[in-house]
Amino acid sequence: MTLEAVREATDVTRRGRDAGEVVRRTARVLVVDAEPIVRHGLRALIAAEPDLVHAGEAASPRDALMAAERTRPDVIVVDIEFARDERPGLDLVRALLERCKGARVLVLTGCRDREAMMRTVRLGVHGYLRKGAETADVVRAVRSVLRGEGVFDPGTNGAPLQVLRDPAGDDVPDMCRTASLTDRENQVLKLLAVGMSNREIGTRLVISEATVKFHVRNLRDKLEVRRRTEIVYTAARQGIV
Repeated sequence: MTLEAVREATDVTRRGRDAGEVVRRTARVLVVDAEPIVRHGLRALIAAEPDLVHAGEAASPRDALMAAERTRPDVIVVDIEFARDERPGLDLVRALLERCKGARVLVLTGCRDREAMMRTVRLGVHGYLRKGAETADVVRAVRSVLRGEGVFDPGTNGAPLQVLRDPAGDDVPDMCRTASLTDRENQVLKLLAVGMSNREIGTRLVISEATVKFHVRNLRDKLEVRRRTEIVYTAARQGIV
């Protein structure tokens, strides 16, 4: 093989590798909402982002489950209101969490019912936003849940944490022991509880993002959970936060 041929083969390999890296960085987003205008807006919003791709959409719980099975999305942006009734939406969220283990579920809803919100958060969704959120906040939330971070609308006024402290809630497991946390871990935990990202926590505590990740990993280990979103849930049930 000539030197020129070797160089050409190397260039082809490099281009293929670069293309593969782009594919791996692209996250598939499924949109579930009964309103056509909302689906259209989210489709356009996602299409404008180089690291996101619109994987599909659905207008009903039944179609949503079929679309999720067909498209295997990384993130599912879903409303919990269908025909002004949140019950089908709650059942859908529960089914998506059970069936789509690798997907992140981000609720984007106009529902103002506090009880419905509490039940939704208790199911274990990765994020909860209201439809009054800015478009930039929606995109930021999608990226945050992809990183394994919990995202909750500031307008909920800390309700997610109150949900987790509610001993009468559904689907809340009994905790048999309480983890022992360091002062720094407690600081990180409190900021996780209000929905801060690793970067925001690092800025607040004047530590690096890598150090925050280290503490988050320790929190997962001590609380014996696998997901970041389960940290606050479990800590609240143990009375730690």
